[in-house]
Amino acid sequence: MKTSKIIFISLLSTITLIILAAAIDLRISGKGTGNSADNFKTIRQSFPNFKVLSIDNSMNITLEQKDSSFVEVIFLKDSLAPKVNFKTRGDTLLLSDFEKSVHRNVSVILHATDSLRIIRLKNSHVEVDCLGSHGLSFELDNSSLTLNQNTQLKNSCQSIAIYARNHSEINSADFGVELLDLVLANSKANLRLKARKISGSLTDNSMIIVRQPEEIALKKDPSSKVNVNDY
Repeated sequence: MKTSKIIFISLLSTITLIILAAAIDLRISGKGTGNSADNFKTIRQSFPNFKVLSIDNSMNITLEQKDSSFVEVIFLKDSLAPKVNFKTRGDTLLLSDFEKSVHRNVSVILHATDSLRIIRLKNSHVEVDCLGSHGLSFELDNSSLTLNQNTQLKNSCQSIAIYARNHSEINSADFGVELLDLVLANSKANLRLKARKISGSLTDNSMIIVRQPEEIALKKDPSSKVNVNDY
């Protein structure tokens, strides 16, 4: 057998083995299963209505407005159910130590009623998918917050108050709000929302990018920046 033919057969065999190994790896890791809902399982837990939501050291959390208060934990069917630490204390629901980096393919969806008024985040990230029309107050410590809104709601949110410090970050989608109060300390906000009135203060190298409101009353120190876009 010619040397060139032997080399070709060896190369072909090597490629075949690589493809086979990759296919086995996909089956083992589950990456070939896709994101179909059939591959996931949901555990639901109900809670009494709460006014304060406190989240500590947790990621991959989504908050939605509903007519009742409950939590959904979504995870792959073939994996063990993750431990999610919930605790109620008076009118407060506490969630802690749910790290996205540890829980792959796992998410937590919190459903809250209009009774919710205050959301406190520490070393956490939360995405709010529906604010409703009532007012909400957010307190952030080294955390990030994403604000969305149900486009089917005709009424704008009445008020949003955000107090953020210690390298916190806030982002928002395009929706309306009557009053926006911001107090940022060493934090930044990139807001596409349209507020009728914006007030507050920025200190310690804070920054805000916001759309032009009807009325604005923002104070800042020399280290901070305010960028108002008229669009």
